[in-house]
Amino acid sequence: MKNITFYLYIFLLAIALVFSCTNASNVTKSNFIAKLNLIATGHDKRIDLRWNPGTDYSIDGYDIYRAEDPAGSFTKLNNETHTVTVYSDFFGQNGKCYYYYVKTVGGKESKTSSIVKATSYQMSDEELLTSVQEATFRYFWDYGHPVSGMAMEGYNINTDHTINHCTSGGTGMGLMAIMVGAERGFVTRDEAAERVLKILTFLDENTPRYHGAWSHWINGTTGETIPFGSDDDGGDLVETSFLIQGMLTVRQYFDSSNSVETEIRNRATKMWEEVNWYWYLRRDDTGYENSETLYWHWSDNNYGWVKDFALVGFNECMITYLLASASPTHPIPASCYSNGWTPDYYSTTSRTFYGYPIWVGYDYGGTLFWTHYSYLGFDPRNKHDNHCNYFDNFRNISLIHREYCIANPYDKVGYSALIWGLTASYDPWGYEPHRPIDIPANAGADNGTISPTAALGAMAYTPTESIATLKYFYNHYGDKMWGPFGFVDAIHLGENWFAPGYVAIDQGPIVIMIENYRTQLCWDMFMANPEILPMLFKIGWTVEGEFREPENPTSVVNGIDYEYFEGEWTNLPNFDDLTPDSDGTVDNFDITPRDQNDHFAFRFTGYIDVPTDGTYTFYTTSDDGSQLYIGYTLVVNNDGTHGMQEESGTIDIKAGKHAITVLFFEEVNDEGLIVSYEGPGITKRQIPNNVLYREF
Repeated sequence: MKNITFYLYIFLLAIALVFSCTNASNVTKSNFIAKLNLIATGHDKRIDLRWNPGTDYSIDGYDIYRAEDPAGSFTKLNNETHTVTVYSDFFGQNGKCYYYYVKTVGGKESKTSSIVKATSYQMSDEELLTSVQEATFRYFWDYGHPVSGMAMEGYNINTDHTINHCTSGGTGMGLMAIMVGAERGFVTRDEAAERVLKILTFLDENTPRYHGAWSHWINGTTGETIPFGSDDDGGDLVETSFLIQGMLTVRQYFDSSNSVETEIRNRATKMWEEVNWYWYLRRDDTGYENSETLYWHWSDNNYGWVKDFALVGFNECMITYLLASASPTHPIPASCYSNGWTPDYYSTTSRTFYGYPIWVGYDYGGTLFWTHYSYLGFDPRNKHDNHCNYFDNFRNISLIHREYCIANPYDKVGYSALIWGLTASYDPWGYEPHRPIDIPANAGADNGTISPTAALGAMAYTPTESIATLKYFYNHYGDKMWGPFGFVDAIHLGENWFAPGYVAIDQGPIVIMIENYRTQLCWDMFMANPEILPMLFKIGWTVEGEFREPENPTSVVNGIDYEYFEGEWTNLPNFDDLTPDSDGTVDNFDITPRDQNDHFAFRFTGYIDVPTDGTYTFYTTSDDGSQLYIGYTLVVNNDGTHGMQEESGTIDIKAGKHAITVLFFEEVNDEGLIVSYEGPGITKRQIPNNVLYREF
């Protein structure tokens, strides 16, 4: 009898649906049962369903039903109870019209939605990018924690995670994803602002902080710290920096004078200024009084600094040093960037893999999330420290990953020009920071797992290659790789394994970096914060198009001029008697533009800006010969030495700009040139890019 009543109900609803499936955006709602408010939307090769969760929190989940005709036989689509209020029906065809309803499972009484319909249709590339962003955005919107709004650690992928496992770093990404959702119209600006304020208020009022830093995991209902490990139950400075990066980004976006957006800015500013970055240098500890290195973890229970994890590059943590240097309340010294972050693991020369040079990073560049997390808001374009232009470096690392998968040196199943990208993600055996490897002994790092976030998160660097891979994943594996929140976390074709769920810190870069490719929204908003640009100058970066003399902004730009010569000499030649083989500009005293490794010379000319009157010591380290002039004064004479010798010289100069010339020649063997200085308030260091200028 119950079955007869149910099918009579379906028949009566079908009579009300007297229309054809010709418009993908048509949505029908029954006034009879509308509490779930089911909505169907057509996309390329799929139809997406969304509904309200209702107020019966005792239910176990939902069943989803589909039919080709509202009066026809409905088939249940899900094998297991579906636990979220989003469902994506990827059936692989366009022009298909389907009817759907959703029914609750468990609870006090079963509830059934109205019947809705939609039609799939072929999308343009731009429409598909928007569709992928929208689906991925739902991880942070529809799957945001119901109490705090924070980003859940993962979905359907780790049974150790409870409903309350929220991630601080993933929430920073979620704030930016919600901003993108408002800009793209996935939700209204007012809805987005309310959600952002809900998250910020919870973080401000409900969560413990450890000298201003948050823990890695936070209970989304109570705000209590959830230990990330047996000895990690306190402040996590890196996850905090990802969270602050998101806060500062939305602080600039929500610029209205209404009460909600005003409070967003006030809350974000308050929490940003409360992070005590300086304290994480450990200078209160014996033996660390002069520390210039930040440390990742601290517990206020019994563990203290027991993890002893120093933040040194290169990895995903650059944003931690940038924010710590930019802090308006608790900044670290500017020298920490060069002396704490970069000295031990940064290469001094470029290395080439598959024809692409990289200046920073381990062999093949390492795992790709290192090129994503710190640069979701921080814009690496047109910026240089003393090591590289990071946009160029990350573009090449992304292309090296692709070439590695094309070459496929260890015969992994599926690797190709369209299936590429290794990064930290789940795999059939657990979780691994996957990366290209140079020897089989490191095979655990490349076990055949490909993660969509790797190539899609690289879209801002390699749009052509990343879009081609997105389309290939979508069109060839969509029925296996696609779910309620877009592409699943990872795949392993050799094991015929497709991740059953998602991780917040992998979904975030997809939404954000696609947007940075399309409109640069997240980059523009973060970089608009007034603390960021002065910080870059302070720690020695060059920012193209930014000038240190506002009263005369068009006279000089960062960088120096060079002339390149080829010839065989045993001492520095008379450059005035020579004709250069080429010339140009570089950021620093860089001999990379050479065409050969032996028998060449450079003359560099430009200006150096010194901040204070006083005595300055300059150094050149070179193999065969170098000299340094300030104006017409020879300060360092290192000519005719062999074997990378350092020489120094001292000069008294006034504050301001002074002409600087460096001469260098290479006979054979260890080609290299390093130019350093020290002076009032300046510890000995390589001359930074931001104090070197050239005329134009």
